[in-house]
Amino acid sequence: MADNSSIVKWAAKQAAHFIGPLGNRWLHVQGVVEQALQVCKAFEESEGAYLLAAAYLHDIGYAPELKRTGFHPIDGAIYLRAQGYERLACLVAHHSEAQCEARLRGLESEFAQFPREQSPVAEALNYCDMTTGPQGQRVSFEERIADILSRYGETDIVAQAIRQATPQLSQAVEHTQELLHSHNL
Repeated sequence: MADNSSIVKWAAKQAAHFIGPLGNRWLHVQGVVEQALQVCKAFEESEGAYLLAAAYLHDIGYAPELKRTGFHPIDGAIYLRAQGYERLACLVAHHSEAQCEARLRGLESEFAQFPREQSPVAEALNYCDMTTGPQGQRVSFEERIADILSRYGETDIVAQAIRQATPQLSQAVEHTQELLHSHNL
């Protein structure tokens, strides 16, 4: 396995290649990485490196050339697993409580191939994603949820999934805020 700095460099290079051409998606990813740069200060170096790498890669499955199922958390995870990054694959698969949307899309069996990591790193990834807006701006959790619901509309699968995931996402945001507070960050 790669050392801490090389996993982050590899992730940054992959993200720039695959997500860089995707306009606002790239702005969002860069904003999530900026959040992660602050949050990773609350972790030991190796865990912080995984948070940063996952922040770079969480939306890699949006890249058209990586499309397999049409659901970006799974498509990104499939790619990362193929590259030998199992932990990153699982973090990406489960980011932002993706199991809710996978279930609604009928992708439970594909999703089940990626074990869920229950950890402060996984929660911090959710925090970073759920406090970064679509153009990379910092937003509150409540603003982020409202924006997603507004952009997709009430009946869209994404809106249905985010409503189902809101309690778990809120808990992850709260836990990460407590962790940051305990480290005076």
